[in-house]
Amino acid sequence: MGFAVRADRDRGSNVSNSKAQNLVFLHSAKQSSTQALFSAPVQATPKTSAPEKVSAPAEIKQLPKAPRLPLGLKLLVGVQQGSTVVTGGLVAVALVVYSWTVYLDKTIARSFQQLETLKISTQQVTTANETLKHSMAQQAELPAAGFKPFEPEHAIFLAPAPVRPSVEAVAEPEPRFSMPHPLGY
Repeated sequence: MGFAVRADRDRGSNVSNSKAQNLVFLHSAKQSSTQALFSAPVQATPKTSAPEKVSAPAEIKQLPKAPRLPLGLKLLVGVQQGSTVVTGGLVAVALVVYSWTVYLDKTIARSFQQLETLKISTQQVTTANETLKHSMAQQAELPAAGFKPFEPEHAIFLAPAPVRPSVEAVAEPEPRFSMPHPLGY
């Protein structure tokens, strides 16, 4: 007994619409029963007027098996797959480094802007402080402030402290370390 498979291009579900060239012979147990299968007339659809007869193929050919790849070609395919994985990893690393660099640049720019703002505010506070000192000195010089000029008879004199023996500082020599390599250029 033989088996046949329909391979219609129109993918219709009606067997009677199949043409003889669309039947593919897969397996044959007996040649005579196969001929009997294909020698039967195919039912025609109402569109065609004459029934078609199917003849059996003269020889059954097996499909070729997938050829084995040579070792060199297998090695090249493995190298290609490995390099694809490595390339993907390198692209991912490059994206991470790029995003880190952009983030770092933005952080540095923000910190530098804060530093400049602090410098400006420091200058403003120093200017305000000196302006206040100057205005206070001018107000102190006015007679309405009530400050009296320095008079020597109201000075207080203190006795000097007793002399203490001087202590000589012993300087310890700094230990020298040998550097295996220079710190910088």
